[in-house]
Amino acid sequence: MPTVPVPQYQRQSQTQVAAPNVARFQQQPTLADGLAEVGQNLSGVIQQQKHKTDLAFAQNALLDFNKQADDLINNPQTGLITKQGAQAMGQSQAISGQLSDLAQKTYAAIPDGDVKQQFWGQFQQAGQQVSTRAKTYEVGQRQQFEAGQFQGLITNLQQQAENSFDDNDAFVAANLQAKDQIVAYGQTHGQSPEEIEANWTNFRDKSSQAALTAQLTAGRYDQFLQKNGEPSDLTGVTRFTAHGNSSSARGVRNNNPGNIEASDQNPWEGQTGSDGRFATFETPEHGIRALGKNLLSYNRQGIDTVSEVVNRWAPAADGNNTDAYIKALCKSVGVGPNDPLDMSNPNTLAALCAGIVTHENGNQPYSEDQINSGVNAALGLSALTSSKRRTGNAAFDTASPVAQGQFLRQAQAMQKEQQAQYRVQFETTAKDAEASYLRGVDYPMPELSNFVAAYGYRQGQQKYQELDDQRKAGQYIGAFKTMPTASITAAVQTLKPAAGDGFASRASAYDHVNAAATAVLNKRKNDPYGAAVDLGMYKPLSTSSAADVSTEIQSRYSNNANLKNLGINAPILSQQEATGLTQLLKGSPDVDQSISTLQTMGRTLPPGALRQVAGAVAPNSAAMAYSALLLSPADNQYDNRQPVIPYSNFVAYKPTMDKYDAAKTILQGDQLINPTAEMKKAGISEVKLPSDDKLTQKFNEQVGNSFAHNPQARQMAFGVFKSAYAGIVYRSGDVGDTSTTSVNSDAAEKAAAMATGGVYKGFQGGDVVMPFGMDKSTFKDRYTEAAQSALKDAGLNPAGQANFTPVNVGSGQYRLVSGSGRWAVDPRSGKEITVTVRAN
Repeated sequence: MPTVPVPQYQRQSQTQVAAPNVARFQQQPTLADGLAEVGQNLSGVIQQQKHKTDLAFAQNALLDFNKQADDLINNPQTGLITKQGAQAMGQSQAISGQLSDLAQKTYAAIPDGDVKQQFWGQFQQAGQQVSTRAKTYEVGQRQQFEAGQFQGLITNLQQQAENSFDDNDAFVAANLQAKDQIVAYGQTHGQSPEEIEANWTNFRDKSSQAALTAQLTAGRYDQFLQKNGEPSDLTGVTRFTAHGNSSSARGVRNNNPGNIEASDQNPWEGQTGSDGRFATFETPEHGIRALGKNLLSYNRQGIDTVSEVVNRWAPAADGNNTDAYIKALCKSVGVGPNDPLDMSNPNTLAALCAGIVTHENGNQPYSEDQINSGVNAALGLSALTSSKRRTGNAAFDTASPVAQGQFLRQAQAMQKEQQAQYRVQFETTAKDAEASYLRGVDYPMPELSNFVAAYGYRQGQQKYQELDDQRKAGQYIGAFKTMPTASITAAVQTLKPAAGDGFASRASAYDHVNAAATAVLNKRKNDPYGAAVDLGMYKPLSTSSAADVSTEIQSRYSNNANLKNLGINAPILSQQEATGLTQLLKGSPDVDQSISTLQTMGRTLPPGALRQVAGAVAPNSAAMAYSALLLSPADNQYDNRQPVIPYSNFVAYKPTMDKYDAAKTILQGDQLINPTAEMKKAGISEVKLPSDDKLTQKFNEQVGNSFAHNPQARQMAFGVFKSAYAGIVYRSGDVGDTSTTSVNSDAAEKAAAMATGGVYKGFQGGDVVMPFGMDKSTFKDRYTEAAQSALKDAGLNPAGQANFTPVNVGSGQYRLVSGSGRWAVDPRSGKEITVTVRAN
């Protein structure tokens, strides 16, 4: 049989032998059979591909459904989560409907077939999950809404209760309405009775505390204490005797050993009621506590002696034997009737309470421990177990005993703080009243109650009496302040009482008069400026205007005679005013402006007034005071017009110096030595002078012993000399630091002449300061003539003038002193002889 080769798919070796081709011996298929087989294969493939496509459509539809379903809940603009509280109610049902429609729509998009049927259950499961989430959210919002509404109502009722702190009915109504709502809400929401009761108690406590806090916050602490405090928180109570009403054991039976009258509105701690008049207490310790608290209330008012306590506790006006009571308590406490008591000391308060209990009940029915227990509770050192206090104030009665105590202490602290503030304010009123009385000015007398409120009972009465004495004295001050000193002294002497009937009252009146006179005379002696102001002869001086200063000084100067007639030697300026005027005159860096101001004052003020002003200004600025005197005489009428009118035009001789030039040099030098801040800004630098020792030596060389009889004038002249020296050095162009150099002799000579006006050395046995700018020859002639005339007027030998050395006393006036140091005196009047050398 021949071998038929088979197609090779791999390379074979030449030694391999091909397998026999058996196929050729099998039956070949027909064309129809091949086409059928191909069709079957393609149909299966298409079916498989359709299944895959349907699955993809179904998955996409489910995905789209899930996204849209989730969006119904979580969309930040339209989803269920945007519905809060009441807005969410009923929304879960609406979402369920939307889910059903959405499921139908998306499910319909899936092609029919097995896959569609398989996915229906998944659509149902996904929709159920979203529907459940919506219902859960709605339930949560419903519960939150219910709780929020309830809490909002409770908060509102809480606020109503707080705002009703002074309205019992409104407070009670708010609390009862809250109770109804708390019970209804609790029962509806399945709360236990215990939980409901706890919520109601919590509301009640908060409402009472809020109302009481609001009352104190509104500053109603006094009203709070008035309504809710114990009697001891107010002013305390007086004792009502039990005798005559029943046996003395009544106080013991009532646990009220002090026989304190019952109070319905302000019950004591531990008070259980009354026996019809007197308070009954839970224990004797509570009664002793009330007694101790009452005594402490007295003590706060300044009632701190046995005598004062008894007269407040058991006044004689109520039929009490106060003398016997005082003796009994003094014996019990071991003090005198007027000895101050420190009732904050437990031992002192216990002894006083024990003495009162014994006196009230005829014996001591209580042990020492019982007395101490009640006293310690009164002092706040311990606490007694007590029933809740009820005062009729709904908010207070609702509060717990602990809260009641806290609010009472807070109100007491506020009261103490207010009393301290009131005392400060009242002290100002009292001082104003005292100052007015001391000036003899009417002022409303404060009431005694104001003093007691500010200082306590005893100190308040004492201060009230002291001020009232001042008021009475002030009536005399009003009269005395316009009387001469001698007349005041005489008036007081005439009122001095003599022994006899009514001496005590007359002595008291005299004391007031004498005090008034002493006050007036002391004011005139120690504060004459203030005395002049009190009389209205001096008015406040504004140193901001030279014209205003001149007007007021002129008025003061004209009133000086009247003041001296009254015995008041008032300075023309106070120290403060003198400082202000100095600052005004030195305020401008322009020396010409200062000179112009001084000239204006010199033209408007009398010479005597300007001399007084210069004397007041001198301690602040010797240069300014000297320049004022230099420019003040009427012979110096020129101003700052150019050219300046020479000084020689106003005197009958040729002067050695010009006043205007000297004043400008001195003022300019003063600026250079002591420049103000404004002057420094204007470019004026300080000039440093040689040491005072060097300047003093040169000054002494120039003035000799011309100031031997007036060291104060010498000191002032030396100050002016330094300013003049600085001005002269500045004009010479030597403005450097001269503090280490020697003194310029020429400048020192000119400066001394400017500062003194000129010195005539060796004139009639001494060195004499001449009138400003006068030459020696003119001075000698005019002085000799004036001295002879003065001696002649005094009835003495005119030729004797040569035996006296003239001593300058200012303004061209001289007194005469002999070689033995005796002054020339007018034998008729005993006054020292004064020689006046005039410039014109």
